[in-house]
Amino acid sequence: MRVVLIMIGFLLNSTLFGQFHDSFTIHFVKKTNLHKSLGNESWTEQIKKVIPKYVNDKFILTYKNGTSIYRGIVNEEGDKSTQVPEWVHSSVAGIEILQTKDSFKLRKDIMSINVQIKDTIWKLNWRINATERRNIAGFDCRKAVATLNDTIVIYAFYAEELIGSTGPELIQGLPGAILGLGIPKYNTTWFAEKVEFNAKKFQLTLLPKKKEKQYSLKSFKDEMKSIWGGRWDKRAEDMYWKILF
Repeated sequence: MRVVLIMIGFLLNSTLFGQFHDSFTIHFVKKTNLHKSLGNESWTEQIKKVIPKYVNDKFILTYKNGTSIYRGIVNEEGDKSTQVPEWVHSSVAGIEILQTKDSFKLRKDIMSINVQIKDTIWKLNWRINATERRNIAGFDCRKAVATLNDTIVIYAFYAEELIGSTGPELIQGLPGAILGLGIPKYNTTWFAEKVEFNAKKFQLTLLPKKKEKQYSLKSFKDEMKSIWGGRWDKRAEDMYWKILF
């Protein structure tokens, strides 16, 4: 009798509250407003005339057993983003983020140098909105807001059915996977196009790489400061944080 009651409870829970998943693959589109990112200085107006206002980049995030891997997908030839100069909008080729509960490894091509940054994950103080929701890729998502480095406001929409504190880029820490993300300061949003439940066949490791410079967050920032010399200011600080995204 007790077993029957447990089974009935499980079926009611699945029916009323949805199916929960602890391994999944999320397909993201990262949309950036290049015209806003360039600002309103007179010299940028000519550039805006020859580049698209928006570019879309694609990423795939796979999660299982408390670990996620996030990779950029190179756009096909002829896509608008391939027509934009590298200094305006860098390619997603080679971008990888391996993230666990406590640490991350970020791999990126920065000024033609393969860089890997390894450190502990960011602890974000999320404020969850009790009423605002949004349907993303078929999931009912709650909204949450956090601030990084006292200046970078982040809003996110997470799905409680996707069990795993993970999300695009280095953003995580919510009770469910992030399917929607926005950083107004960088004029950029990330939204899931679809979610698949085939993550168990994936190996969650970084791809082999022969040469790359390795840093912590602090040592990477120290190297940037040495390059800038005594001219480290708000603009340089903003550049440091933007590189991480």
